[in-house]
Amino acid sequence: MSCAVSEKKVSKVHVISFSKGIWKTLALAHEGLKEVRHNNLTLLRHQYEMFTMEHNASIQFIIAKLQTLLNNLWSLKTTLSNYDINDKVL
Repeated sequence: MSCAVSEKKVSKVHVISFSKGIWKTLALAHEGLKEVRHNNLTLLRHQYEMFTMEHNASIQFIIAKLQTLLNNLWSLKTTLSNYDINDKVL
């Protein structure tokens, strides 16, 4: 094949296949394995269910803590209804 195609074109194809491999590895590292993702989701759901306002904490701290928890859930493609979120805050 390398005889029929110029070295420049072979190099481009090699870079593309190499880049694709890197991209797959990064995606796997970011999303994690299904088992790890499931465990993280279970932990975050538990943290959400156990979330309460601490006695001496400011409202800004509580909202920031809840928002961080919700962002982590959303990063795992889990959404909660606005009703559930408002109910948790109130």
